[in-house]
Amino acid sequence: MKELHGTSSASVNAPPERCIALFEAVGDYPSWHPEVVREVEVLDQHEAGHPSRVQTKLHVARGPLVKDFDLLMSVGSDGKREVKLTKVHTPDSGSEVFEVTWRVLEAGAGTRISLDLVASLDVPRFLPVGGVGDGMAEGFVAAAVKQLSS
Repeated sequence: MKELHGTSSASVNAPPERCIALFEAVGDYPSWHPEVVREVEVLDQHEAGHPSRVQTKLHVARGPLVKDFDLLMSVGSDGKREVKLTKVHTPDSGSEVFEVTWRVLEAGAGTRISLDLVASLDVPRFLPVGGVGDGMAEGFVAAAVKQLSS
């Protein structure tokens, strides 16, 4: 297992509510970040209407790491400041960890968005993965900024 950690943040000219709505709408991720999020099937929804459990197909191609992941993920949101996606462990899902946390903070006239990524992935031991987590986080934030700016 290789441990990946990444973080990225940016300021956007969008209200916090719009940012949270974008991050909660996990089923739409393939439309604004198709390089990584290839497919999302919404399996369950919260009473508020956003997904609570999704089946995802992620494609990671950063540096020497090129791998596809088929992950069952839970989606949690406080509706105001944080959306968290966490890999759900099942008897046949392996011990990989994949967790993404979006945070939204009002910042003067704009909004500050940030993403923290933590993963423990089953990749070859000799494969160098330094910087891959930050690269993935930066890619997600850049795609979100572009979507929120449109």
